This record gives sequence, C-alpha cells and structure tokens, in this order.
Amino acid sequence: MSGHEHLSEDALLNAVYGIAGNDAETHLRGCADCARRLHEWQEKRASTVESVEIPDDILAAQRRKIYERIESPSRKYWLWGPGLAAAFALAVGIFVYHPAPQQRPVNQPVEISDAQLFGDIYSMEQAVEPAAAAPARALFEEQQ
Repeated sequence: MSGHEHLSEDALLNAVYGIAGNDAETHLRGCADCARRLHEWQEKRASTVESVEIPDDILAAQRRKIYERIESPSRKYWLWGPGLAAAFALAVGIFVYHPAPQQRPVNQPVEISDAQLFGDIYSMEQAVEPAAAAPARALFEEQQ
C-alpha cells in the first residue's frame, strides 16, 4: 500500500475490531488522516456499546411485580374459557362430522340410452378441459 492511498472503510472497520493486517497498521502509524478516522470510529463504537445503568429501585419494583404475578395469577383467562371451549367444540364438530353419502342400491343397474351414451362420449372427446381436471370439476357440480 503506497503512502498516498487512504485505508478503505473495510480496512478501518477491521482496525476497529483489531483484525487489521500489517500493511494497514503500518499505514495508520504514518497517515494522520486515517488515524483520525480510526479514532472517530472507535469513539462511535465505544459510545454505542456503553451499558446503561438502571437504578436499583426500578429493578426491585419489577422483581416485586413478577413475584406478585407468580403468587396470584390473573383470573382473566377464566372469563374466556367457556367461550373458547364452545368454539373448539364447534370446530371439532365441523371437521369430524361427515354425513354418509346417499348411495343407490348395488343391485339396480343404471339404464342409459345409446343416444345418451354416444352423447357423453362425444362431449368427452370434444372437451377442451384436460381429463385430469374432471375430478376437481366433479367436486363443484351438484349431486343428483
């Protein structure tokens, strides 16, 4: 690194955290501008990592509130209990209850005419809908 070039921000950041290379350390000893920039960065870092002192009376008050809550928990949750239980029971009922589908007797054959059979075959042949979409479409058609 020549004496006329200044350190990049990455090199200064490495120097702030103490991981700068030998070239950067040599440059910092010889360049007042880069040394000043490094000192500013170190001051900014020191000011942001300062710990804030919290007074003991505030911490003691927080500790007392925590102990109070542990010893006597709030009863507000019991007010919502019956309503939540009813909603849960309703949701379970909706997902569990499935009425049995109406089935026609097995021994009764379905009678269709030749014209209806050929009409169905022709409509299936001429349909622009892919065959894989038929089961999905059947879900939305009304049952007869």
